[in-house]
Amino acid sequence: MKILKAREMAFCDENSIRLTGIPSLVLMENAGRTASQIILEKLDFQSAVVVAGSGNNGGDGLVIARYLLLSGKDVKVFILSDTTKKLSEDNRKNLEIFETFGGSVSLIGKDKLGKLRNAVKNSDIVIDAVFGTGFTPPVKGYREKAIELINRYSKTVVAVDIPSGLSTDTGNIEGVHTKADITITFAYPKPAHILYPACEFCGDVYVVDISIDRQYAKAVKRYLLEPYEIVLPERTKNSHKYTYGHLLVIGGSAGKTGAPIMASKSASAAGSGLVTAVVPRELDYIFESNLIEEMTIPVDSTDGEFGKKAIRQIKEIIRKGKFTSISAGMGMSVNEHTVEIIKEILKAKMPVVIDADGLNNLSIIDNYKDILKKRKYPTVLTPHIGEMARLTGLHTRDIINNMEDVAKEFSKETGVYTVLKGSRTVISTPEGTVFYSIRGNEGMATAGTGDVLSGILGTMVFRLGAEEGVKTGVYIHGLSGDIALRFINAESMRATDLIRFLPDALDMLKSYRHRYSFYSHIDPLKSLLESYPERPE
Repeated sequence: MKILKAREMAFCDENSIRLTGIPSLVLMENAGRTASQIILEKLDFQSAVVVAGSGNNGGDGLVIARYLLLSGKDVKVFILSDTTKKLSEDNRKNLEIFETFGGSVSLIGKDKLGKLRNAVKNSDIVIDAVFGTGFTPPVKGYREKAIELINRYSKTVVAVDIPSGLSTDTGNIEGVHTKADITITFAYPKPAHILYPACEFCGDVYVVDISIDRQYAKAVKRYLLEPYEIVLPERTKNSHKYTYGHLLVIGGSAGKTGAPIMASKSASAAGSGLVTAVVPRELDYIFESNLIEEMTIPVDSTDGEFGKKAIRQIKEIIRKGKFTSISAGMGMSVNEHTVEIIKEILKAKMPVVIDADGLNNLSIIDNYKDILKKRKYPTVLTPHIGEMARLTGLHTRDIINNMEDVAKEFSKETGVYTVLKGSRTVISTPEGTVFYSIRGNEGMATAGTGDVLSGILGTMVFRLGAEEGVKTGVYIHGLSGDIALRFINAESMRATDLIRFLPDALDMLKSYRHRYSFYSHIDPLKSLLESYPERPE
């Protein structure tokens, strides 16, 4: 499923009408009919108020009103305009049809908001069809007051395409907007449905197929990761442990031994045939007592950090070992020796995942972008916002507000797969294709979850190849956290809980079956997660 911005959606609309030949009224009818079906299926109500704008979003609302009226509901329509002359052509046509069916319509100017307020207070649900995806905030004038009274007095709000007042292309909030319990969007989800904080005001988001010709979205390379597109690794009976890869984990320092331990354990849980951790010699006893299935190779260390001799030792370990991929940097610390170790790791003739202190070491190498660009093997970088700021020199605020563009530009510039971690994770390929993951939750905002991801990714990039491995790794990591939340309070969740529930995440994806429908929830696994037991048996 692609994610479209406002101009991209308008392009698809216009060309579906002008070139493919689907009349705009047909698209509007498809939108309103399926939206009304969702409303009738998901909500128990008798009365509805439709608050419509003067554009085509209002026209969609009028189609919804007609179908709700035909289903026997008490429906009142209020159009935020003082004259029908200001309505779009399709809006006006559907107004005429609705009135022909006996529907009640009131035109609301700035002096008639009291009538709207009373109707909203006495209605079971409100349909917000004021502004669509083409609107640019902020809302002004009496429409602002109309939205405020919807938020204040309505019991349940259903937004048509997007909650009125939100910016379609970002997660940013500018001024007043409706707060929806359900949002029904058309053809494709939009960034506001995905990104925080805007997505918190969308409620449950449903995407409706209205017969937009998809050829006009071919140029868009922005996707939402969906469960039925996630490729899972497979095992065959005629195999052995080396069939499934040997991951080399490099990291750890005094006070940070847990990081490579979690990365090693998550790699095993994700399906790596063997896992070996290269660790500071002084701390090896800690790793030996915590890693059972995974192996360790201790190397030179000083004061609990990798020492000078470790540089050559790690170089030889990589050269002589039968490793298939490397995950490095977790808990490594930053010093003159670790910088050189990262340089050696990037010479490895295999996929490499760099995380945490590996990224901090990388950021102080003057020509690190050239080093990355020259690599012949896949490289995956997994920065959070702060680490990305150190790598790029950008302010964290600028990264948060432009995660997609920052990740895409960085990947194109360096040739790496960028996994930019935040409240939503953004993946960018070296070619500039972007994937969003909506998996994960607030309980994962705790130390060590990134280390767990690094181990999963180190496994998956060998098992599935770079692009599919990154997509699958990110998705199952977040899904493990979502399953964990069913068992554990978000305040108490730990990174190791993700490892515990990783098998459940793999099982859920293996058992998931996708069936085409004219509409779908933006998160197809929502119902499966909600049906999970709240406590383990």
